[in-house]
Amino acid sequence: MRQPKPWYRASKSAWYVELHAKKIRLGSHPDGAPPPKKTAAGWNPPSPILDAFYKLMATDPAGLPKAGKLAVRLLCELFLEYSHAHHAAVTYDNYRHFLQSFCDRCGTLLAADVKPFHVTRWLDANPTWKGGRRHAVIAVKRAFSWADEQGVLSPTPLRSLKAGRANRRTRVLSPDELAQILAAVRDTPFKRFMRAMLETGCRPSEVARVRAEHVDLAAGVWRLPEHKTAKKTHKPRVVYLTPAMVELSRTLAAEQPDGPLFRGPRKKTPFTRQAIRCRFIRLRAKLPHLKHFVCYNVRHTYATNALVNGVGVAQVAELLGHTSTEMVSSTYGHLAEQVQHMRDAARKAVSGGA
Repeated sequence: MRQPKPWYRASKSAWYVELHAKKIRLGSHPDGAPPPKKTAAGWNPPSPILDAFYKLMATDPAGLPKAGKLAVRLLCELFLEYSHAHHAAVTYDNYRHFLQSFCDRCGTLLAADVKPFHVTRWLDANPTWKGGRRHAVIAVKRAFSWADEQGVLSPTPLRSLKAGRANRRTRVLSPDELAQILAAVRDTPFKRFMRAMLETGCRPSEVARVRAEHVDLAAGVWRLPEHKTAKKTHKPRVVYLTPAMVELSRTLAAEQPDGPLFRGPRKKTPFTRQAIRCRFIRLRAKLPHLKHFVCYNVRHTYATNALVNGVGVAQVAELLGHTSTEMVSSTYGHLAEQVQHMRDAARKAVSGGA
């Protein structure tokens, strides 16, 4: 049976869905929403229309197969439609990547019959994921939990499945290692990108998204409207710049008045998540003795050095764009590994710095 999906009726300027051979009006096209467009993947209903659609599907059991007949592939398709409308693009892409793989293996199973065992076997069939295993479990669990929340599948059969703890990227790079990494970067554009991470402590995605309109040279900051905690804080992420970064921002804003400031060396395209990942793979190949370092180690090094140099935990959290100090204390505070610093702290505790 073909799955009902919203479609646009231009003569009425409204969205509809067909259920039980009847056309049901979901609502008028909202003002300010992107114009309706149909692609090979289907229509692009705006968020209010999708909300109305899912409410209808959840409250009208005849509009969906019964839970006992709901296949995994259909469940994932419904969730991805929701995710596309309500989540950031990078979140949606992450869900789609893992759910497509899961559907390739288990898509024909009934959703109600899926067991943690099926997920475990799927993970074991993808040994190269390593740290990505946790994200894979989260994607599948989120799809099934969403179906439970929407009344499509209740209860979720994966409630007991554990995602596991995230791997801590505890490696802190020494000044000599950082110098080696920068020396191994031949092109100026990526060297600038690396410098920006080193001097701001930003997430790689934040550096990649900086545009000229985000740069406030007078205040010496970047103001990023899109960032990891935007939905929680409802405020832009303020990145405080060193004098060197102010000058680099001035140069890049003049070179790139439109679009992202940091771009690749060849076609001058912005640094994507995959492009950054590939550059670090090449760096590890050039520096085999540093084979375990990843992009996020630069951010961890920034945070740890700030703490070692006496910057307060609250200030470090603000510099990193965290909403609380908990993450800094638990994840970035690798001070136990800074032996000399801790020995000095112990001496000061006893003698008051004498």
